[in-house]
Parts: sequence; C-alpha cells; structure tokens
Amino acid sequence: MAPRGRADRVHTLMIVLGGTRPKVWRRVKVLSMSRLSDLHRLIQTVMGWDNMYLHVFDFSGRAYSDGPRPGPEPFGIDESAVRIGDVLSRKGSAGTYIYDPDDKWFHTLAVEEIGDAVPGTVYPRLLGGQGGPPPEGCGGVWAFDLLRRLRDRPEEIENAGGDKAEDLHSWVEKLEPDDLDMEAGRRRVRDAFGRLSLEQAEGAGTDFWPSAVPARLVFLPSEEELARAAGGTEALDETLRLARWFTPARKLTSTGMPRPADARTVVVEQELLRPVSEHEATQRSAGLEKLRAAKNLPGFLRLWRRAVNLGLIEVGPSGARTAPEVVDGLSAARALELWTTVFEEVIESEPDGTGVFQALPDESDVLPALLRMLYEAPDDSDIGLHELAETLFDPTAYGQEFSAEELRIFRLSSRATVYRCVLRLSWTGALALTDRTPAKVSELAWQGSLWVRLLGEAAHGHAPDPGIDCSVTLTPLGRYGVRQALPREGVPAPLEGRWAGTGAAELLDALMRVAPENHRSEFMPWLERRTASEAVEQIVEAAAGSPEASAVRRIMAQDILMAIGDQGLKGLRAYLDSADAAVAGLAASALLGSETCSEEEAQQLISEHGPWLAIDMAAAPREVGAYTGSNGDEQLSTLIGLLIDEGSGPGTIGGLLLEGTDRLWRSGHPATVPVLQALGRVHPDKRRAKAARRAAHKAQSRG
Repeated sequence: MAPRGRADRVHTLMIVLGGTRPKVWRRVKVLSMSRLSDLHRLIQTVMGWDNMYLHVFDFSGRAYSDGPRPGPEPFGIDESAVRIGDVLSRKGSAGTYIYDPDDKWFHTLAVEEIGDAVPGTVYPRLLGGQGGPPPEGCGGVWAFDLLRRLRDRPEEIENAGGDKAEDLHSWVEKLEPDDLDMEAGRRRVRDAFGRLSLEQAEGAGTDFWPSAVPARLVFLPSEEELARAAGGTEALDETLRLARWFTPARKLTSTGMPRPADARTVVVEQELLRPVSEHEATQRSAGLEKLRAAKNLPGFLRLWRRAVNLGLIEVGPSGARTAPEVVDGLSAARALELWTTVFEEVIESEPDGTGVFQALPDESDVLPALLRMLYEAPDDSDIGLHELAETLFDPTAYGQEFSAEELRIFRLSSRATVYRCVLRLSWTGALALTDRTPAKVSELAWQGSLWVRLLGEAAHGHAPDPGIDCSVTLTPLGRYGVRQALPREGVPAPLEGRWAGTGAAELLDALMRVAPENHRSEFMPWLERRTASEAVEQIVEAAAGSPEASAVRRIMAQDILMAIGDQGLKGLRAYLDSADAAVAGLAASALLGSETCSEEEAQQLISEHGPWLAIDMAAAPREVGAYTGSNGDEQLSTLIGLLIDEGSGPGTIGGLLLEGTDRLWRSGHPATVPVLQALGRVHPDKRRAKAARRAAHKAQSRG
C-alpha cells in the first residue's frame, strides 16, 4: 500500500497511559509522514521519560520496534521504515505503544483528526495533557498508584519505617505534579525536535493513486444501506460475534489474552476462524483440543487484537467485556467506521510473499491498483481475473526478455497474486466473486502458497495452469471504502447525488461530519447545479442570515464561497453593506481569504469587521465543543495555541483575538461575553487573560 504519510497532512493523536486513575494522557499533533521512530521519541518526550527501556508498537496485530530484543518473540518490523500515516490511516484508527517490558507501560494511541499541515507551523506540537508520568522503573501501574497515594499521605511512608520508608521517600520525590506545566512540555518538544520539514520525503507518494487523474463520479447508497451491508460482511460480523461473547465479563490470563478454555469455547460456539478446507478443519479441531494458549490458535490473536483495538471489547483490571455500544446496537456511522478500519487493515497489510519473479509487485502494491481499476469501471461491472492480471502486470515493463515458457509462468504467477488479493478483499465484502476455481487451488491461494507450488513445478520443468477461473465485481460497499481512501492520497473523488439536491443549510451541516480533505468533492456537485448568484445567495442566507445560522456554518461556508470564483466574490461585495453583522462579516471573511483581496482592501475590511470576525472565529470551536458536551475551552485553547505558533500579529484577525480585547468587547457579536470569559480562562498569557476577563465584564455591563 502506498504510504499514507503525506507531507501536507497532520495527525492529531490522543495518547493515554492505560490503567492510570486519574488518567495520564497527552494530545499531540504530528506530521503524517513522520516515522514511528519519531513517534517513539515524541512519546518519550511528552511523558518526560529518558528512553531507558525497550519498547514496541502494535497496530492491527503487527509489531514494530527499533531492533532485536531478547526472548523468543520476533522483534517485528523496523519502526524507522514505517510512517505514522501508514498504520494510522484514518480518524478513529488506533494502536498501542508498550514501554518497558517489565513495568509494561501500556499506551493506547488513537487518531482524533487528520488535517492539513499549516505552512510555517512547527511540528510536532503538544496540545494538552494531564497527569505527571510514572518514574521509570518504579514497578508498573500498581506501584505508580501507590506512590501517588503516598504523596498525599506521607504518614503512611513514615509508618513503613527504616530502609523501606527511605526508599518510598526517594520514589515519591521523583513524581511530577498531576497538573502539567504545558509551557515546559512544549519547550521539551521544541528542544527534542526543532522543526520537522514539511517537504515530501524522497520516495513517498505512489504510482497507483495518480493525483493528477480525478476518480470518476460515483453514486453511493444511503449510509443506512451501506451499514447493513457492512454488518453482514464476514470480516465485521466475525469480529462482532467475538465481542458479543464477552457478556458477561470474562477473566484474562496474565498476558492479557482469553484463557485457553474460553478461546476454545468462543471459536466453536460462534463458528469463528472459518476453515477453508476439510484438512484445515481437522487440523484446527485437533489444535483446539490441545490448546494451551489462545495466541497459539492460528488467526485468533489477530482477531482478538482487532476487536480490542476497535473498542468492541473493553479490557480492564477485572477482565474483558463487551463494549456497551455493541450491546446497545451500533449506529450506521459507527458500523461504517469499524468496517472501514477492517477494510484498510487488509489493503495496508504487509505482503506474505512475492511472486515467482522477484520484480513482480507484491500484494500490498497490487491491492490499491486493483481497487482503483475496479472503481473506475462502470457500476456492477463483472471483470474477469485474467483481464485484471494482464492489465496490472505488463511483462514489457520489467526490462528483460522472457522466453515463451518464462512468459507463461509470469502470467500464471501474476494471476495467482491477483487471485489472492481478490479473495482477501471478498472477505471484507468489498468484492463479489463469481468463482469457479478448484477448491484445492483456492485453499493454496488463501494460504499464500500457490505461487510457491508454481515455482516448484516450474523448477522441475513444467508448471500446469492451476485453473484459476474467477470474475470480480466491486460492491457498493467496496466503492465506499475506496472513495474514503482516494482523497487522502490527493485524488479528487466526486460523489454524485448525496447533497447536490439539498438546501444550503443541509449541505453546511453535512460538511461538519465530513473530513476537511473531502469537503471540496462534496460541495462541488452542489455548486454545479446552481448559478454563481444563486449559490452565493443560498449559502449566505444559511450561514449568516437565518435563525439557525452559526459560527461553524460560516466556517464551512467560506471555502464554498471562494470556490464559486470571481463572479461569486463580486456578488459577495454587495453584502458588505448589510445591516446584519453576520452577513457582512461572512462576506468580509470570504473576501479576506481570497487571492483577489488587495492589501489596502484587506486592511479596510479588518478595520470595519475585524472585532466581529475575531469573536466569530473563537465562537466556532466553542460550538464544536458544545456538540461533544464540553464548554469548548479545550477547542478554544487549541485555536489560541495555533494562532500563537503562526505568529498572528497586529493587523490580522488572529492578532485581534490574541491581543485586541479593548476592541473586542465592543464587537456587537452575540457570543462576545462567553468568548471573552473563555479567553480569560485559557489564554496562556496571564496579563492578556486578565484583560479578557475585564473586557468580558465591560461587555456584560454594556449589554
């Protein structure tokens, strides 16, 4: 799979140290192109640790580390060769980071957002956090909890007496305060990393998702229909059946795995890990009878980790239990989110082998090319596997001459590779197969050993055609999965019909639920159905002129208004004189963001509308916070930190928000008082925070 770590993308990660009460956590922004080795350094830095012990990452059951370590287990994939965007490819993706094999500091890593990198901004960035880290080597979570309790109860240390009391004193003194010094943390990050370049690393990118060629316009069924299809796939259904079995909660072994008896029972009762042949069924039955560790059951460890990483099974001190959302029933959006994660796990997985010819691309390269080809075909097209293999594997591209027999083996090997790919994709429900291939050949392909047999037979003089006879159709669910991936790779993926016929208000509200990188492909079909003047009028009314208008809608509206072009910007100027401050402010904001706005006009717009726009800028993240049940302080703090990092100064809207409290309290914006009060709570400069509180009082008295 092509790397998902693009130089213009940024991951927002939540890092939580498992088992800690209260939670120890950090929120960071890091370039998607950064290596896992960079992420390791970042975790060490924000946790205040000194990298004294071994560590390992785990993503979808695959281990990544910095080199060999003692013991029977393999050390995994080299973390310096893998980008963050390769293993955490989408919002909601998750994994683990384990530090110190003795103390087992188990961190969960979850992607909260993936967005555009801001030119000139220093990455990585520490956004927030809580809880000082455990002292290295202190003995694990239970020891850390004890030390935090003893810090508040020094008399218990004295009661221990002698050397033990002295030892406890020394450990407690190493504890850091639970309230983080964010400035000190950010300083450590800057000292450790400086600036990571925003330039694309050499070799990044892909030949299989060509950004210069937009994908075709496609139609997708409703979210509910897609979710029903996702729930019926073998991939997601099997994971959910495993999760549901853990009601009531079940105890785990010391390694964090189900007990052998439980693993045996759930596999049999829920018919998990379906064998592909009678021979495999016989082997598995015998293995289940002798099972001494759940991880030794082929396929079970990956299935277990998938269910845990997706949050479908909750693991705690008392054991494992079904997540409440599984018991209550998944929403359509959540079902699709889970399915997409499983789908991307397949297309991003490491190859299990190469073809007969070493130059032949492996499966991780073939899968995206295969999916793009099927995506471009008309809906419900049934395409023969031989045709797919011949298109994907052109022997003239390998720079060597093949004899007639070598060419025949080349084509057989390429078919075997593509056949394994389509079998794996059919397991996710992304492909529908019409398969007439002999069962034994299918079994070998599933196992990844079909090409080995071809190679062995070729070495003995002749390799018969194994008889692969299959045709392939990309399902609507498969189209949905591919379309989720294309925009992240820089490929425009327009969608026909989803919001093109809706009103402007519905469009703006829908965009709030769509990743920013997908916005343009969603609103362009809407614009194509309207003239420039109609589009401007409808967007302005929905975002600023109606009772339901909001700061978040105005944020969504700006890109749409600028996308209308010169004619739309010309029409916006007519709104600058509106008596409605929200309407005039939206027009001014869109014009300020356009390339047609001269410096002189920009200064005039800021002079007339700046205070209102500054309050509106701060009101939007507070509204976003309200959607999640918070007061929005965390979101506003993130915005303030970004403006500070960008160096927003006098003469800019961001500069007004940071420093212009004397002007802001007179803005007339309905959110003036709560925004200024929030600034008084979150502004890192105590002097300006105090000024904001005074300004809030003035605005409140005035109003």
